[in-house]
Amino acid sequence: MDKEKSIEILRIITGREIAYQKEVALSVQALTEDERSWIRQVVSGYDSDLISPYYFHLKNAQFERKANKENVRNELDVIRKASKKFIPQELIKLRDKKERENRGIENFEGIYIIHNLAKDIYYVGQSKGVFSRAYQHFVTNPSENSARYSHSIEWSLPEIYNDYRLGEKFNISLIPLANTSFSTLDELEYSAISAYNAFVDDGGYNRTNGNLINKGYFQNDDQENAANLILDRIKGKEIFSTLTNDKLRWRYVQSLSSELLLTSNLSFRANLVKRIKSYQKANKECNF
Repeated sequence: MDKEKSIEILRIITGREIAYQKEVALSVQALTEDERSWIRQVVSGYDSDLISPYYFHLKNAQFERKANKENVRNELDVIRKASKKFIPQELIKLRDKKERENRGIENFEGIYIIHNLAKDIYYVGQSKGVFSRAYQHFVTNPSENSARYSHSIEWSLPEIYNDYRLGEKFNISLIPLANTSFSTLDELEYSAISAYNAFVDDGGYNRTNGNLINKGYFQNDDQENAANLILDRIKGKEIFSTLTNDKLRWRYVQSLSSELLLTSNLSFRANLVKRIKSYQKANKECNF
């Protein structure tokens, strides 16, 4: 590589970094000086000797899920038996809103349970609009040609598509959140993954246990309120839409923390990353 080309590349990289830092600075300017001062005070009050609230939540969630596993399976099996089971080809057709309207089918918030009949294994997913999401496992191989899936474990799931392409038979149950005893999609999905042994370690397709334990659990209410305040101010900024994976979210939160002059509270930063991710997922636009 010649010297002039190296200099040009360095100039481009430097220009991009300067532009990025300007965007971070704009995020900080959305906070008043009083708010910044309060956030610094709250974040600096971190006690590393305390056991993380996340640890307590994790252990409690794991205990409850194990204790309720059979009951959850029974509840969901009743709903599945009373509901239509779809084959992949039907879901692919019903991704179209007009097709659903012609058939009098409404999209809804809930989970979908994909059952590989040949292997008797499951995958559980969730969506604000299940008809807009469940079919996607059967139309493309994420590992080959979909940039949308390239940075996220939850979307990078070629195993289902590969098994479908090999001719294995599937049926899919779509379960409305409103028809269950659960209050949130995360709780329902988390419990259903366990109930159907859908986690990969149990022989299923799911690579994670769900979103319930992936949210941020802060050391105290003030730190949670500080994270929510930051999120409220940054969510409308242009840079927010570029935070499409955890690596980018981490970089942004690290830069934001430096710009805010926050102490090195890794727990707060990690939980803020999770809170941003959770917000983005919950507010992802659904093509109803």
